[in-house]
Amino acid sequence: MQAFPHIKDTMILFRAARRSVFFGLALWAVLSVYGGLSHPPGKVRIVATVFPLAEFAREIGGGRVEVHLLLPPGADVHTWQPRVSDIRRLETADLLVFIGQGLEPWLTSLLKGANPSRLARFEAAFGRKLLPAAPDGEDHDHGAFDPHIWLDFRMDQDLADGIAAALARLDPAGAPDFLRGAGNLKDRLKSLDAAYEAGLKDCRCREFILGGHAAFAYLARRYGLRQVAVYGASPDAAPTPKGTAAVIARAAKEGIQTIFYEPSLGDKMARLIAAEIGAKVRILYPAHNLSPEQAAAGETFFRLMETNLENLKNGLGCR
Repeated sequence: MQAFPHIKDTMILFRAARRSVFFGLALWAVLSVYGGLSHPPGKVRIVATVFPLAEFAREIGGGRVEVHLLLPPGADVHTWQPRVSDIRRLETADLLVFIGQGLEPWLTSLLKGANPSRLARFEAAFGRKLLPAAPDGEDHDHGAFDPHIWLDFRMDQDLADGIAAALARLDPAGAPDFLRGAGNLKDRLKSLDAAYEAGLKDCRCREFILGGHAAFAYLARRYGLRQVAVYGASPDAAPTPKGTAAVIARAAKEGIQTIFYEPSLGDKMARLIAAEIGAKVRILYPAHNLSPEQAAAGETFFRLMETNLENLKNGLGCR
């Protein structure tokens, strides 16, 4: 599934104009070329498939948007099944913001059921340099590429521009507000990236072992780390005894002192490996969704990423 061509074109033009002090006027002129652009009544209604995209859209759009996250708290993006109410919500939405590359395996059938002819779409992974989903470049659940791109905070900054451009296409009068919102979000992402770079610069160990699925390849690449996961890029790919034994042997050989786990899969596998080598366990959040408790507490993407950084620093022996 690909983003609409006009969304892609607008993204390119958005980036070319964003450094100009006359950005708002420039973007208005670009958008007017397409013709027929009128402000829809009320707020722009956005449907997002994963938590980070919902939070980004909310921050960029501010009071001009209404954002709904499709995944209910606690649902896993790989296995969740849409409801009739989700089809109805898509039929009344203005913009769908999703990752693509097989992360949302239910999305194609959902769109067919809804048949939203007026729905604009922004596919976050479209046109980006993606990592292979597995060492052999193939994953039967996600396809050839790893879709967990929101764990690269520099790539997230590009996503902020893309979402703002998509919103400006639907609401040209709001373009300056969307530019401002995207700028604020990017400043926060730059600060987060700088904190990770400084915090993970000097570590005793550069390799982290996950008793979960391989969701952290983009984060590992960005900061010079290496992830070793018991599962593949999808949590549906069950670990084999041989593969688990190989991970235990590797952890023992490398002197690994911490095994990480993700909340959706629990800590059972991580504790099994840790018990074999006398290691501790710590949590890492892929952050595609929140638990019911986190949602009720108003948890944010940035706080989850800050927790991940502290756990990585402690687990990898960073100074």
